[in-house]
Amino acid sequence: MKRWAILMAWCFSAIVYAEDATVTYLLMDGKTEVQTVSLVEKGDTQFLRIPKTDVPANVKRIDILHPRAVAKAGDAGFYVFCNGMYGEFKERPNTESTCPHVTMPIYGVKTPGVAMTVLHTGMRYETNAVVNVRDNAYKVFSRVKLEGDAPYDDIAMEYHLLPQTATYADMARVYRKFQLDNGVVKPLKERIQGRPELAYAANSMEVRVRLGWKPVPSPVAEQNAENEPPMKVVITFDRFMQIIDAFKKAGVNEAEFCLVGWNIGGHDGRYPQIFPVDPRLGGEAKLREAIQKAQKEGFQIVCHTNYSDAYRASQIGGRWDENYLLVRKDGQFNNYTTWGGGNMYETCPKEMFERFPHEDFPKLKDLGFRGLHYIDVFSTVNPRTCYSKEHPLTKEGYAFWTNKIFEMAQNEMGGLGSEGGFDYCISHLDYALYLSFYNPSTPVKGPFDRHVPFWQLVYNGIVLNNPYTACTNYTIKDRLAQLKLVEFGGRPMFYFYSKFKSSGSNWMGDADIRCGDEKELADAIAAIQKGYQEFQSLKHLQYEFMESHDKLADDVFLTKFSDGTRIVTNYRNEEFSFEGKTVPAMDYLLLK
Repeated sequence: MKRWAILMAWCFSAIVYAEDATVTYLLMDGKTEVQTVSLVEKGDTQFLRIPKTDVPANVKRIDILHPRAVAKAGDAGFYVFCNGMYGEFKERPNTESTCPHVTMPIYGVKTPGVAMTVLHTGMRYETNAVVNVRDNAYKVFSRVKLEGDAPYDDIAMEYHLLPQTATYADMARVYRKFQLDNGVVKPLKERIQGRPELAYAANSMEVRVRLGWKPVPSPVAEQNAENEPPMKVVITFDRFMQIIDAFKKAGVNEAEFCLVGWNIGGHDGRYPQIFPVDPRLGGEAKLREAIQKAQKEGFQIVCHTNYSDAYRASQIGGRWDENYLLVRKDGQFNNYTTWGGGNMYETCPKEMFERFPHEDFPKLKDLGFRGLHYIDVFSTVNPRTCYSKEHPLTKEGYAFWTNKIFEMAQNEMGGLGSEGGFDYCISHLDYALYLSFYNPSTPVKGPFDRHVPFWQLVYNGIVLNNPYTACTNYTIKDRLAQLKLVEFGGRPMFYFYSKFKSSGSNWMGDADIRCGDEKELADAIAAIQKGYQEFQSLKHLQYEFMESHDKLADDVFLTKFSDGTRIVTNYRNEEFSFEGKTVPAMDYLLLK
């Protein structure tokens, strides 16, 4: 391997070209070009940079392989993706798997030759991790997807080298330190200072209340005043006030309520139009009364909005404009599904920021909403490219303007929650509704063996979160989902009418809480009360870093937090002994 030193100071240490990475360019015409790029070493970190001007034209993708990120079946080691998928070097069929859910610009890999955290710092939104298995030979590498576009930034990566004893928790802590040292985030214990809404949320459960919706998927793709389907009303504001009374009667004294579908047309009814408050639910006067009642009884109350999607139904209220829609490379608008408002069109966040939040947030504040205001979708998708000639945006620009919306919500409403944990907006994200759509009761797919709390090892103690969609209404789910919420340090989230699609596809599970009659309400309150009581002994962990997560034995895991708290989670059908204590079958042991 070629090595040499350049005798000049760089950040008080010598630059060393330690080894070469292999860079493979796949061109749009199917041809490939292979180059090597020298890694610059400083301390325990190697840096790779490919100037954007050096990237050939018409590149479909670029694969970048560290020379030691290779192994063969049977070798000791593992790889872990940012979405928590973890695999070891076992005999497997030939396969290649990428990480489609790029929540963080990192992955970890340990082979007999290296243990490291890989961090994507340039063109991060175009880059993901890949594991390739051919004839039981493994390669773990980074892939930059350009699809013929010229890069708008240099391609840059950092390889943070670790001891061979490193675990995936050690790899995650590298990135946590990186984010803290660079001022991207602060610990929750610091962030709550002067922010009573965030402090309240950290000590309480999230309870979402879906009030009304139009049919999903919609029978009318492009809606207007003449053909808009009727809204199904399931919880009026009066009924919601009865829910508040039921909470108090059951001794559930803290919760952050989020009203979903309070707006005109119900949930996803006419975005970006949200006003007026839908009269079929009781109208504005009754909503104000409900908000005041919730706050008087000691609850925090916020609402659900959306700026990432738009429906032609918003023309009814004068908010439809094709000029704010995101434009694809082929010049068309991207309507990727059909929801309550009809065809759902992706929007350009720059255009949305400049048009709507400045008008909406003062009105929401005037209604009385205060807490971790919820904006749907954004943090559960990767930034998108807008090819509009009037308002073009790179993925980096998309991230910038999304953060502007989040920052305004955080400042104006008291805090900000969104759907997922994509960390391009982590500086202004207080709560992630759920981090993963993976159902832990199903086998992992591809060259992976299990799902681990990699995101939580970075951000627990910084951002409130719930690990899985499957953990919605967790106390009425199977025991596996209940234990996963605890093992992964989640903040409980309950959802009245989480199951609402007429298609029968329910990404939050088939078990649901409802309140159509008094028995349904009583059952719902009992489920929530159970979670409330359990959370009392666990909620202090929202403030603590998750320091490690280890497999003690098959189906038994140990989670450690920065205050010394440990949780042993036993998924076995028999007891497990730990340090002289018994962990019952399908249960957990909390050690403070």
